[in-house]
Amino acid sequence: MRKDIACAIALALVLGACGGEQAETTTTTQQAPIDAGTASTGDAPPGGVDGTATTTADGTADAAVGDALVDDEGNPVALVPFDIDSVPLSSATLGELPFVSMPAGYGPVNRPRQRAFARFPFRLGDGLHWVEGASWNSLLGVDRDARRDKQFSARELRRNLEAVFEQAGGHKVFDGPLRRGLYYGPQLEEEIGGGFIEGVNLDADAPTTVHVIRQADRTIWLQLSTHSHGAALVVVEQRPFEATARWTDAFPYLQPPAGYDDGNRPRGRDFDMYPFWTGDGFEEVEGRTHVAHVKAAEQAQSMHEVRRNLEAVMAGVGGTKVFEGRIPEEASERYGRDLKGFYSDGTGFSWDDYDSMVYRVNRPDGREVWVHARLEYGSAGWVIAEREGFVQTAALLPASELKKQLAADGRVAIQVNFAVDRAEILADSQPQIDQVLALLREDPTLRLSIDGHTDATGEADHNQRLSEARAKSVVAALTGQGIDAARLEARGHGQSQPVADNATDEGRARNRRVELVRR
Repeated sequence: MRKDIACAIALALVLGACGGEQAETTTTTQQAPIDAGTASTGDAPPGGVDGTATTTADGTADAAVGDALVDDEGNPVALVPFDIDSVPLSSATLGELPFVSMPAGYGPVNRPRQRAFARFPFRLGDGLHWVEGASWNSLLGVDRDARRDKQFSARELRRNLEAVFEQAGGHKVFDGPLRRGLYYGPQLEEEIGGGFIEGVNLDADAPTTVHVIRQADRTIWLQLSTHSHGAALVVVEQRPFEATARWTDAFPYLQPPAGYDDGNRPRGRDFDMYPFWTGDGFEEVEGRTHVAHVKAAEQAQSMHEVRRNLEAVMAGVGGTKVFEGRIPEEASERYGRDLKGFYSDGTGFSWDDYDSMVYRVNRPDGREVWVHARLEYGSAGWVIAEREGFVQTAALLPASELKKQLAADGRVAIQVNFAVDRAEILADSQPQIDQVLALLREDPTLRLSIDGHTDATGEADHNQRLSEARAKSVVAALTGQGIDAARLEARGHGQSQPVADNATDEGRARNRRVELVRR
C-alpha cells in the first residue's frame, strides 16, 4: 500500500510542463537495465588526437584516445561506448530541464547549476561515458520548510524519481556504485569534481543509477546517486555544439560566447610584453595587449563550453594550437606579480593551477596574434597580444628647452623609456639623459626632484612602487655621471597625479611620464 502511494505521488509530478496532458497516475513495471555487454565495442569513432572531446555517432562526447583518464589513485578509467539504438523510443511529453519536479517535501539543497552547454561523464559499465549538451545538477534533500517534520529517506526519493524516469520512457543503463574517485583524477578534478560537485561529491560508493530517455528529437541522460543523508542528480539533454564566440576584424578580435561577458572592465596596453608558454619555453610577445575575465551568469559557467568555443573560433581562422594543459609550476614562477598583476583578470597569478590553451593566429594582413586562455570550472579569462614593433612616440628635449620650461613652469616632462613593467632605462633614452646632465652641469646651483608617474591601469600599490623605482633609476643614471646626489631627489607618485584622461590611449600615454621639478 505505501509503495503504491509513493509511486502514485511520483507519477503525478509535472512532466508535461510545456502544456502536455497530465500523465496517468498508475504504477509501472521497472524496465530491465541494459547490460554493459550490449554497449557497442568498436563502432564509435575515436576521439581527436588533440585531447579534446569529439562527437560519436550517437551524438555523445567521446574523450580523446591520447587523453586517457585515470582516477584519484592513478588507475586507468575505462571510457565505455554506448549504442543509443538499444534504447526504445519514448513519446512522453516532457518540459524543460531538469524535466522532473521533486517529490513532496524534497528539493534542491542549494541553487542548482544549469549550463547551456557542458559535458558530463556518466557511469556506465566499469567506467564512464561522455555526454555533452545542456546540463542541470544539484544536491537534493528535504525542503527547508519541511525539515522540522520530515526526515530524509534515500529510498523514498529514489523510488519516486526512478518511477518518474521510467514513466518518461527512461531506460536504466547502469545500476551500481558511484565510485567517486573516478571523478577526481587529474583530468576530471577541475571540470567535473569541481564543476559538478553537487552531482558527484557523495559517499565514495553511493548507490547510483543512470537512465536514458531517447526521443525522436532528443536524448536525455539522468544520473541519480543517493546516500544516507542526501542525493545528487545530474541531467544532460544531449545537443550538438554550436559555436557562439566570434572572431572580428578589430583588436582584440576574440569575443566571448553568448551568455558570457567580459566581467570586470577589459583592459589593455598600447605596448607591453606578455609571455606565452609553448610547451618548451616562453615566447615573449611585444605589442598591443588585451586582458579580459570571461564570466557567465551565476551557476551557468561551463569550462567545456568556453573550451569548445575557443577551439571552434581558432579552427575557423586557421589558428595554431601551441599548447594545451598545465604550465609547469617552475616555469610559472619565472615571472612575478609585477607582470602578472595587470593580467590577473585573464590568467591569474599562478599559471600552473588551471588548464591553459595557447594559440597563435597569423592574420591575412601579416599580423601575428597570440591568445592565452585560462579554463577553470568557475571562471575563465584570456590575454591577447598582437605582435608589433616598438614605435617611439617621445621626442628628445634639449637642455635649452628643459631650462626654458623649468623657468616658466617649475617642472618639465622628459622622454625616458623603460623596460616593460620594470625600472630599467632603455638604451634609446641615453640622449635625453645626456641633455639633463648638460642642464645640471650648466647651472651647478640647480636642484631637482625626479618625479615618476604612471597611468591608472594595474594595481595602485604596484604603480606607486614602479613610479618610485623608475625615478630612482633616473637619479642613479645622473649621479653615475658625476652629479652630486645632494642635488637630486627621487619621488614616485604612481597614478595619483594624472594630467589627462586615463580612459583613452592618448591620455594614458601622457600620464606615463618622468618629470624634472625645480626644488
